Amino acid sequence: MKAILIDPFTRTVSEHNHSGDWRDISKAIRCSLFCVVYLNNMGDTLYLDDEGLYAPDQKFFRLPSRYPEMLAGRGLILGADDMGDSTDCLISVEEIEDEIKWVGDSIRPVYVFS
Repeated sequence: MKAILIDPFTRTVSEHNHSGDWRDISKAIRCSLFCVVYLNNMGDTLYLDDEGLYAPDQKFFRLPSRYPEMLAGRGLILGADDMGDSTDCLISVEEIEDEIKWVGDSIRPVYVFS
């Protein structure tokens, strides 16, 4: 199925052919544990390394109109149906390329715990 791979290490956005197997998400974004965020275009989801904020030498990106927070590591965009199953993504590579903001190498998120 049609997916989009975002790689902040090479600063590339590319089409990706996803097999539909959830285990291949980890392979595509190079992690052992992933999480998912819902994008503001009503139908697409972004899979990320769930431990990405703790990785040394991490790279970051932003999708300002689709998700409010900075995102860590590689990301894979897939669509989702009403049952939560993966489908072809709705957004195009060009739309992501027009919006994506690569975050500088020296910037790290700051967390304040109370």
